[in-house]
Amino acid sequence: MISKKKFKSVLRADLKVAIMGPSGYTGHEIIRIILKHPNVKIKLLIGNKSEGKQISEIFSSLSHINLPKIKSLKAANFSNIDIVFSCMPSGNLDSIIHLIPKNVVVIDLSADFRIKDVKLFEKYYTRHKNPKYLKKFTYGLTEFNRNKIKRSRYIACPGCYPTSILIPILPLIKKNIIYNNDIIVDSKSGISGAGRNTKKGLLFSENYNSFKAYGGGDHRHIPEIESCIYDQTSKKVNIIFTPHLIPINRGILSTIYLKGDALLIQKTLFKYYENESFIQINDLGEMPKISDVIGTNLCRIGILQHNKKNHVIVTSVIDNLLKGASGQAIQNMNLMFDLPEELGLDQHSIWP
Repeated sequence: MISKKKFKSVLRADLKVAIMGPSGYTGHEIIRIILKHPNVKIKLLIGNKSEGKQISEIFSSLSHINLPKIKSLKAANFSNIDIVFSCMPSGNLDSIIHLIPKNVVVIDLSADFRIKDVKLFEKYYTRHKNPKYLKKFTYGLTEFNRNKIKRSRYIACPGCYPTSILIPILPLIKKNIIYNNDIIVDSKSGISGAGRNTKKGLLFSENYNSFKAYGGGDHRHIPEIESCIYDQTSKKVNIIFTPHLIPINRGILSTIYLKGDALLIQKTLFKYYENESFIQINDLGEMPKISDVIGTNLCRIGILQHNKKNHVIVTSVIDNLLKGASGQAIQNMNLMFDLPEELGLDQHSIWP
């Protein structure tokens, strides 16, 4: 828990931030958002592979901006830091989390601390290097865990696919208005969702003019989704989930097949989210598209009644790098430090 004294001291001045893994896509987006955030300053960039570089050497879009030179973790000094954003790939923070001082807030964008059951985590990932920290982390799905997030010092931001799926279905499961058995989810993601790397299968030229499913029917996001549903509703739900890679840079479209009444689903979601800045529910039959949300922290949701009785199609779209990662991380930071959740987050999509 963050002490009231800590809150008061940081609110009188700028929050001081360290970013671990600044050379990836989510690291870039955290930097980009913070640069226009009125209450936050970047004081430390940490990257062992990019040690000694200026961030402008990695991202030319950040040239002519005064940012600290990237340091190694060994050379980093956390004494003046309020928040660490960890933008490293999964399998990194768990081995070094104990090196971050206990008075520093940690917001992790990887999968290292999303699943609390270590055996379940290790079934889908690798051996966890710091399992005693798993239960210290709060799952950072902001619209559902506000009270816990406010009281926490460790936040595990959800995956981008789970964010696009949980936001539409959690209120429906809570209100008991859909059948919970075998919820089918078909998701499509832009290539940036796989991170900034040079794997041959993720090259744009390998994916252009093509379209593929992956995950083998047992994708690692399934236990994350099902665990969150159980934590929120105490209900065990079977999710049938297939992700697809499409040849665009960013964005996720998740199509969810349910049994229920479309009008009731639309009204339930509209009422549940009517006071939420980052969730928009379309009129019945109006389906959203990825371009509606690119460059924003929004999740837009559409509902369509299938021509077969009781079958409903729910579609949600997010920017995987914002609401699915860095934007949600900043939203959680704002919440933790008693700032307006919208601060620093542009709600207008980039068009065209």
